[in-house]
Amino acid sequence: MHIDDRELRYYYPANLEDGNLSVGYENFIQRESEGPETIHPLLDALIHIKETRGDSIKADIISWRGIFTKMLCTPYNRNEPWEFGATLYNNKIFIEEHETEQARLNRERSTPKSKLMVYWGYKFEALSTIGVPATEIKSQDDPRLLERKNSIVNNNIQYCSVSKTSLGKNRLIMGADVDCLIDVKPPYPENPINKYIELKTSKILKNERDTFVFERYKLIKFWAQSFLIGIPKIIIGFRDDDGNLCSLKEIKTLEIPRMVRGKDKMWDAVTCLNFLNEFFEWLRGVIKIEDANSSYIISFKEPYQEIEVAFCHNKNPVLADRHLKPFGKHL
Repeated sequence: MHIDDRELRYYYPANLEDGNLSVGYENFIQRESEGPETIHPLLDALIHIKETRGDSIKADIISWRGIFTKMLCTPYNRNEPWEFGATLYNNKIFIEEHETEQARLNRERSTPKSKLMVYWGYKFEALSTIGVPATEIKSQDDPRLLERKNSIVNNNIQYCSVSKTSLGKNRLIMGADVDCLIDVKPPYPENPINKYIELKTSKILKNERDTFVFERYKLIKFWAQSFLIGIPKIIIGFRDDDGNLCSLKEIKTLEIPRMVRGKDKMWDAVTCLNFLNEFFEWLRGVIKIEDANSSYIISFKEPYQEIEVAFCHNKNPVLADRHLKPFGKHL
């Protein structure tokens, strides 16, 4: 892990003529570890921020954006199980994801086609980003554009942002993988969030059924991911069933709820946010035992009627030993 901008990427629209998302799949360098990411890199980054900038780590809940996204979408994703581990330490709840049995089975049973489709998303990011601001590109023949088609995709490499926000009375800190920027990143302490862009792929919408599935199941996740940390724009690459990029569409995060409002069997952003706020309030009332060596298991599983919390004494602590002193009482 490096605490700098070396992996920061800048948005430059993909060339649809070179939009075969399967190119380079045989050289795909996949993530080395299996299962969810621990919270440790995020905590290491927070410690670095505290030590170098003197920023206080004032939060009630600390986790990755992906975890908050699953929580936020729960009212409308009633058949997607999740499980998290949480440790209460110095009045802060630290949460990381556990792999559910269903997720493990899906991973182990994934087909060659499903693995290829995962690659398509990463390839779209590679085709849509460059290592310098777009203003430095003066010609479509610039080698930095041309090399994107055959570039080796490595999903071990990420650029992550750490954000502070709040929901109701709940103060949150989250880490999030950021795809790219639309412009030069401003110097600290100016917030660069309004320059971030999220990149997504989706199959082209051929009929009403495709449109319904896209709006009902994809847009809620697109909105939740970007809204949580304040990313204002999402670029969607629509592709055909063979992985050929067909078109690009830009949507504004705050406009997504209006796109589905009033439509039958859709979702409501206010319902999601109210649920998450109430869930956080409830969780902070349930997780009371402060023990860095223990954890709580928070789970949502079949029959999807309730969220369960169980205390695990001296088991599965979320924090590593190196985090205990930095996150101690002086913070």
